[in-house]
Amino acid sequence: MTVVPVYRMVRHGGPESELTMTAHCMDGGCLWESEPTPQPGTGGAVGCEAHTAATGHTTFAVCLEFIALVTTEAMGGEGSG
Repeated sequence: MTVVPVYRMVRHGGPESELTMTAHCMDGGCLWESEPTPQPGTGGAVGCEAHTAATGHTTFAVCLEFIALVTTEAMGGEGSG
């Protein structure tokens, strides 16, 4: 029997499923790093935009970290089989 994993990404609203974004500047020896934020679109992007406006640096390494809640499903219900 071959087992094939299926991954479904579903956003859960609980605190155990938090998302964190960080970024750091990739320009030469620049040491700028963003504060970790749970708001990638607003908090993280604004930090990068502000750094670009202040320095002209345009390249960033961005990391999105999230908590994965993993369950198994098999024929007949969760965790059976």
